Amino acid sequence: MWATDSWEGFTNRDGTGIYHEIFNKVFEHSPYNVSVQYLPWKRALNQVAINQAQVSGALPKSDKYLFADLPILTQPLSILTRAKQPLSLTQIKTLVGVWPLTYTEQLMQSDISQFLDGITAHYRADAMALLQKNKVDYYLDIRSILELHLASLPIEQQSHYQIQDLSTLNLYLIFSKDEQGIALKKYYDTTTKQLLEHNTLQAIYKKYNLSIKVDDKTITEN
Repeated sequence: MWATDSWEGFTNRDGTGIYHEIFNKVFEHSPYNVSVQYLPWKRALNQVAINQAQVSGALPKSDKYLFADLPILTQPLSILTRAKQPLSLTQIKTLVGVWPLTYTEQLMQSDISQFLDGITAHYRADAMALLQKNKVDYYLDIRSILELHLASLPIEQQSHYQIQDLSTLNLYLIFSKDEQGIALKKYYDTTTKQLLEHNTLQAIYKKYNLSIKVDDKTITEN
């Protein structure tokens, strides 16, 4: 089972989105019938941790889960802010931000960690609400998620915010550590590498204007 939250453009409930397309291609000729269950983000991750689901994500790598060998997505790590001009890291260090609780460990190990000061939010909607209510100075997340939040605002409000890239984050699928999860990971890793070698997945990333970085090489298109 694949446990995931529903994110527009990634894991839409109607079966569309880049993660759905990648899963369909990877498991197209496999012995696995990977069904999807939509759950709140933290619960989806917990289902993998307790071996009730075999795959979820994507997350930055850590010691907590069994991760895929290759990232499924490489994204700018960015801030959404009301600042009218780009902020320097020195300026950001004096501000208070908010970021998803799930990413806290990885953010604190990133190359910009020394410039971050703020709080965590259990849900991304709460992080956005704190920014809108002027409780924080910026909301830190992967760029594609910030773009979705910005696009969801009324047109007249969108111009009040800016997205600024700070760093880059590789995101990986996670697998359960039981026999099923280990076998599924092995198949996923092997097949993903083969599909990339044959330039099969590149068209999907190009369609969504997204990319992954493998061996310091950015892969986006054929």
